[in-house]
Amino acid sequence: MVFLKNLLFFILFVTFTIDFFLFFGIVLIFIHLLFSKKTAQKTLRFLIVIYGRIIIFGFARLLVKVRFIDSTKGKIAHDPCVYVANHRSASDPFLMGVLPGEFVQIVNLWPFKLPIFGLCAQLAGYLSVRSMPYTDFSTECQKLFSQKISIVGFPEGTRSASPKIGQFHSTLFRIAAENKLKIVPLIILGNADKPKRKSLKINPGKIEIHKLPAIDHTEYENFSSFELKNHVRETMQAFIDKQTDLI
Repeated sequence: MVFLKNLLFFILFVTFTIDFFLFFGIVLIFIHLLFSKKTAQKTLRFLIVIYGRIIIFGFARLLVKVRFIDSTKGKIAHDPCVYVANHRSASDPFLMGVLPGEFVQIVNLWPFKLPIFGLCAQLAGYLSVRSMPYTDFSTECQKLFSQKISIVGFPEGTRSASPKIGQFHSTLFRIAAENKLKIVPLIILGNADKPKRKSLKINPGKIEIHKLPAIDHTEYENFSSFELKNHVRETMQAFIDKQTDLI
């Protein structure tokens, strides 16, 4: 039954992806002809989020139930922030579609090499921390923040093989500190085998994405980037350690 559900999911996933990205192409051509690059990018980011939510809350429900739990109790903030998430599975970037507001994902180099997905990521203005000098990366992030656009990334840089969060890279925390932005930790639970590393099989179960309370700049302004990344990592790890059923 799990095999058949996986087969059905991937048939629906591939068919929907092809159709949706054909639609993408038509919309983008129209927008590029009539509107600015900024408008085109905003539209594409919106479509990418819609695509992700249809996958997560639509087809994936054959196998997985996804819950987004906002520990801020629904408090809405319109200012940009820096989201940082733990990283256990290749499905993690899709799960970011649950986030409110407009955001840009900070990715490694390899997603840009994926067919279709890589092109859409580039056109949407997604950024790679490894494809440009830090000063250029910082400038691009500042442009986003000035437009009230948040960034979201996985500071481990690669998937963790256990519930123990790997060491964080400092880049996202330097960006947050330089721009005096809130840092919002995201905890993804239950996704380690959806799918496992080097596998396409999605095991049945549930995934939870927890949005923890934001860490305001006033709380960390005296921290170095090294101290800040470790403080956030310890906060996230402490939350994970309290979980018993999904880790």
